[in-house]
Amino acid sequence: MNNGEAKPMRFETVCEKSLYIFGAIKIMLIAAFFMGASLSAPQQAVAQSDVSCKGANLLEKLQVENKAAYDRILAEASKIENAESIFWKVEKEGQELSWLFGTMHMADPEIATLSPQVKEAILTSDALVVESVDALDPVAAQKAMGALAHLTLLSERTLSDLVEDDLEDELAAAVTARGIPMQIADRMQPWLVATTISLPICELQRKQTGEKVLDAKLAEFAKTSGKDLKGLETIGEQLTALASLPQDYHVSALEETLESGDLAIDMIETLKQSYLSGKMGVVFPLMKEVMPKSGKGEGALKLQEILIDKRNVTMAERAEPILKAGSTFMAVGALHLPGKTGLVKLLRDNGYTVSAVQ
Repeated sequence: MNNGEAKPMRFETVCEKSLYIFGAIKIMLIAAFFMGASLSAPQQAVAQSDVSCKGANLLEKLQVENKAAYDRILAEASKIENAESIFWKVEKEGQELSWLFGTMHMADPEIATLSPQVKEAILTSDALVVESVDALDPVAAQKAMGALAHLTLLSERTLSDLVEDDLEDELAAAVTARGIPMQIADRMQPWLVATTISLPICELQRKQTGEKVLDAKLAEFAKTSGKDLKGLETIGEQLTALASLPQDYHVSALEETLESGDLAIDMIETLKQSYLSGKMGVVFPLMKEVMPKSGKGEGALKLQEILIDKRNVTMAERAEPILKAGSTFMAVGALHLPGKTGLVKLLRDNGYTVSAVQ
């Protein structure tokens, strides 16, 4: 890494030029978030780019090219409990029927189109619960991120100081292709840049041109149907969780993403197909196999603990009084549902009968 002296920075100038738009979804870093950034000239980037969203399904490739790795992934995935569905019925004696739905925070039409089954479940519910209400409001998200600049901006060294020297050109090309001037990206925290460049350009384009991610589509449908909209977390809590991971881990994940080339697009396609089939158990085993730096080791364990496990406990606790109050449709990132610390298991531990909707 470049161990040169820190470059002088004028963060007030960076803040004036930067607008960070909402929310975040988790994938690639499995950071539980994808970040959509609208900076100084996003529409120009959209107009100049003609990048296809279509990647390759890595599981299908591994089945042909590396059967041993493919079998390892499926074997590990089969051990993850409650990974067979993204849609669950939640029942408890004395309470109204509720629902738990796993989302993938993308604007891809294959993801963001509401099924008749989902619409019907929302219509029979009193309230829609999402991870964060503010994350679905660009104005509120921008305000929250501005107030938490210490979590999103570097205070001493620049991003170029942190990444390997031979990756600086790839870094500049990746952020510029996504409409972020390098002089601004250079002041951004590694986790924010890593999460942003892990998304295909076409997905960022969709968000920049106003296409809504699945969670926003759910909220829009619920609101027009007269349902209450409630959140389980604040943007501040989400950003704090992301920023609390070791910086070295974020830098390593960023470098691995830069080195991987088209693998990032292929990874998104694979996760998308896994989501559409309702089988999210392959996510972590696949990460370990194809992106070992960010998928294995102490950093990956910390990520699981901070961004998944601890947040699951918080979500379950905050959902309890809402579920007691009436019929609820709870929609959170699909990776919060499976596993020994997943919401399906936590709700069952709280006395609910949780059954997959086929």
